[in-house]
Amino acid sequence: MPGPKKYREVVKALRRHDKRFEFWSKRGKGSHRIIYHPNVNGRAQSFPLVCHGEGTEIRREYLSGIISRFGLPNDFFEAKPPTGKTGRSRKRKES
Repeated sequence: MPGPKKYREVVKALRRHDKRFEFWSKRGKGSHRIIYHPNVNGRAQSFPLVCHGEGTEIRREYLSGIISRFGLPNDFFEAKPPTGKTGRSRKRKES
């Protein structure tokens, strides 16, 4: 089960996974934001999320709900983003 994440980390991870994720802030009462995706297995899906600012900590129960609602892999929030580096260093040819 994933540990708590900051709201901005959740947004970055979802957008990195699929650019079609939308985040609505003016659709409801109070400090909830809506995560919306237009096509999850042929249907539009949404998920309400509490947000009192970009640094709000999202509990793991909410992260599990996001994973199940949008059909994401179980380790989605545990995986580290790719850095683009392989960790290998290339040897230069000496002339």
